[in-house]
Amino acid sequence: MAETRKPAARGKRERLTQAAVDLAHRQGYRSVTLADLAEASDVPLGNIYYYFKSKDDIGQAVLERRLGEVAMMQQALSALPTPLERLLGFVEHTIGNAALVAEQGCPLGSLSAEMSKHDRDWAASARGLLGGPMEWMEEQFAEMGFSAEAGDMALQLQSSLQGASILAQSMGDPELLVRECRRLQGWLRGLGGGTPT
Repeated sequence: MAETRKPAARGKRERLTQAAVDLAHRQGYRSVTLADLAEASDVPLGNIYYYFKSKDDIGQAVLERRLGEVAMMQQALSALPTPLERLLGFVEHTIGNAALVAEQGCPLGSLSAEMSKHDRDWAASARGLLGGPMEWMEEQFAEMGFSAEAGDMALQLQSSLQGASILAQSMGDPELLVRECRRLQGWLRGLGGGTPT
């Protein structure tokens, strides 16, 4: 009988985690209530503490989920044959999320900013939401032959993406983010020996 409970427990924990991730993106983690979480996950309010001992445990699960998403995206992009294609793919992924970013903000940037202010142990991990991709970008630029400038180039790319994300959200206009991403793709192609578009 215990074996049949474990998948159900994992299912409810998964629903709670996904609901917490979605709510944190839409309204900010700090403003998410347990009642919000129960409603969004379809898990009774009284059962939440069976899966998470505290709201901080829920926050940790949200952070771990987002960091896992970053790792999965980087792993998928690493299958592309060249560092230029990987960087272009990263920017294309941002274009694919432009409508969501314009409506709710960058899921990684928003969470990183919010959790970096937290007075517990989250700040260092939260920095990985944007810092991890920057390190990965730096590796790609170095592999392209820009070892000396790779850090600055990664900073430029990430800063441009995050700045355009904030503008797109503030203005409610995904096209602002798309335009900046297309400009960045042209810059990257120029660096890679291609023709900027």
